[in-house]
Amino acid sequence: MRLAFWIPVLAASGALLLAPPLSSPPASAVQAAGSEAAKHPAPHGTAPATGVKGAASETAALEIKRQQLAAREASLAIKEQELKNLAATLDARVKELEAAKASLDQSLDARKKVQKTEYQKMLKVYKALKPDEAVKLLDKMDEEQALELLNEMDQKRVAKLLPLIKPERALKWTRQNMAAK
Repeated sequence: MRLAFWIPVLAASGALLLAPPLSSPPASAVQAAGSEAAKHPAPHGTAPATGVKGAASETAALEIKRQQLAAREASLAIKEQELKNLAATLDARVKELEAAKASLDQSLDARKKVQKTEYQKMLKVYKALKPDEAVKLLDKMDEEQALELLNEMDQKRVAKLLPLIKPERALKWTRQNMAAK
């Protein structure tokens, strides 16, 4: 059976054991029993009536403690199972995230490859253009992009383009290459 069923049962039985009796003997009956015990002493080897009550109360107290411990143990077992379930859920989520990351990495690598291929095509186009046509386009480009294209071109092609480029860009390109040494 499931532990969830037993927890309320154990809690209810523990509460019943801890509850005071619904009715108690009248005080006169308790006094009469006490006076009877005084008139007729117990035979040797038997415990007096109060000793039996003390042992019974100790047994009841031990039983209550045992039930409380059993209830705690059941509660801890349930919590342990919940933690195991949460750990399994987290492990599954981590695996999902790792798979998603791998997919994104693959997608990013594919995109970089495509961009590199497109960049190489564009570089070939610029190399194929006449120097004055290439310079017109380079002068209209962003400075960083134009300088990057110049860095990718071979030395002979740059030697033809450099005199035609704006002097500021040519100087900046030269300084960048000198600083790279």
